[in-house]
Amino acid sequence: MMQEILEYLNKNFDTYTQRARLYPAFLSVLPLFFTAIACYPKDYFTLSVFLGVLNLGGGTFLFAQIGRSLSKSKEDKLFKSWGGKPTTRQLRHINTTNKILLERRHKKLQQLITDIQIPTLEEEQMDPQRADEIYEACTKFLINKTRKIDEFPLVFQENCNYGYHRNLWGLKPIGLTLSSLGLFITLSYIIFVSKESTSPLTITGGIANLLSLLAWIFIVTPNWVRTVAEAYAERLLDTCENLSINNDTNQRN
Repeated sequence: MMQEILEYLNKNFDTYTQRARLYPAFLSVLPLFFTAIACYPKDYFTLSVFLGVLNLGGGTFLFAQIGRSLSKSKEDKLFKSWGGKPTTRQLRHINTTNKILLERRHKKLQQLITDIQIPTLEEEQMDPQRADEIYEACTKFLINKTRKIDEFPLVFQENCNYGYHRNLWGLKPIGLTLSSLGLFITLSYIIFVSKESTSPLTITGGIANLLSLLAWIFIVTPNWVRTVAEAYAERLLDTCENLSINNDTNQRN
């Protein structure tokens, strides 16, 4: 069954969708599977049917869309709590910790995007909103220029990592709810149903739900997302050094 699911995913979804959208969605509903194992430890047919319905019943696509929608709806609030988008913050004069690196990036971006004037420190301080809009435009430019996975594999990898962390964080309410519910059902099953004849798989399912709940509480946090967001921003801005000025100029002409 698992082999069939993997083949289905590889056939119908690209790498980014699998890693950044489907995997977080599967993790959020994994407590359902743990609970099924706990309550039906010997009923492999039920488990197989559960996985089949989850996969072939359109569950994969639905989970991917739910995860993306929830995380995107919270993303702006997340950026605001950080003081702006990671790429924007790394392009600001006031946030820089390395003036030489910032000057190199600004100079390169100015050469690549001739129709936009990169703000000076004074201009940024006078009109920070306008400066941020310019930095966001620069970010959009870099994203569009680095879409080829084979040419910019590090950017793609970090983008997948960020999408995975962000979508998992967006699904946190669902993960918390299902983990808590699964743990409650498993404990109830052990106390009132299985009693002395509790199967090792039932105990395993309960422990898995407990670990899942703890992970959602203590690991999947905004700071956890921020770490990979900053890494993605760093890799994206690093591509300034690799983009061809002549090619980009000719494309605009």
